[in-house]
Parts: sequence; C-alpha cells; structure tokens
Amino acid sequence: MKPWLILLLLSQLLCFAADTTPQNDIRIERYTGRWYEQARYENWFEKNMDEVYTDYSLGPDSSLIVTNFGTNEHREFKQTSGRAYSDGGGILHVSFVWPYWWFRAPYHILYVDSDYQSALVSGASDTYLWLLTREPHPQPSLIRKLMLEAEQRGFDTSRLRFTKHR
Repeated sequence: MKPWLILLLLSQLLCFAADTTPQNDIRIERYTGRWYEQARYENWFEKNMDEVYTDYSLGPDSSLIVTNFGTNEHREFKQTSGRAYSDGGGILHVSFVWPYWWFRAPYHILYVDSDYQSALVSGASDTYLWLLTREPHPQPSLIRKLMLEAEQRGFDTSRLRFTKHR
C-alpha cells in the first residue's frame, strides 16, 4: 500500500476520535474528596459494578491516594487503592499496581465545573469515559450537562452505562 494512502486513512480515523484535551486550570486540592460515578463506558475493571464512588486525598509525597469503591453483580462490596500523580494540569497518571507505581495510566480531567461539583473524565483516548458528581443522586440537568459536554467532544453517549446508587 502506498505511504500517502496510509497517511490519508489514518488522518480520517483521527478526525473521528473524541477530544480528550484536559482542562488546564484544575486545582488538585479542590478535586480531592469523594466523587460518585454517574455513568461510564463499561470496562473490564468495573464490569457490572454499581454504587461506584472514588475518594481522592493528598498523599505525603505530593501524590494523590485514590480509593475506588463499588458493589459487583452479586452485591459484594469491592475496594481498591492506588496512587495518582499530577502533571500540574488536568492530567493525572494513575496506578493501582503496587509496588509498581511507575506503571501508570493517563486520567484526563476533561471538564470540571467552577464549584467542583461535576466532572467529565477520560483516558488518553476515547476508550474510557466517566461522568462524576459530588452527590450520589444529582439533578438530571447536571447529568444532561455532562452528557452534552461529552457529545461536543465527540464521545458516543449511547455507549454510557449508568451507575445505580441506593
């Protein structure tokens, strides 16, 4: 195949990728605390999980302590802890692989409102997407706002799995 044809095909594929550019003015100390997952793209590490929330706290070494909670399809409570490191902007590098903290995945904070009550988060590509709020049962208008932000960035919101909270 001709190299120019490969470049053309790749450029067409990239045109349809979602925009995962992080919000740059994230204040990590305001991002700490509890976030409730309202919806996500289903993924292997949260398969069939509900009542999902995450606590972020400042660690002693300028890292963030990240603790995920949820219940599986058998209503068994699950918890996992990890570390996140900020690049100073809207990208965190997260690891749940202790003691290999150097093995990190990108976590892009795409949007957080001015009161730090809702957030839209993805990975470095459009493979992962999460809609997060500070309350387990937010107003529907807040979820619609996050979904609109995701759609404007090119995410397919029909793929979202909504998280149940009691």
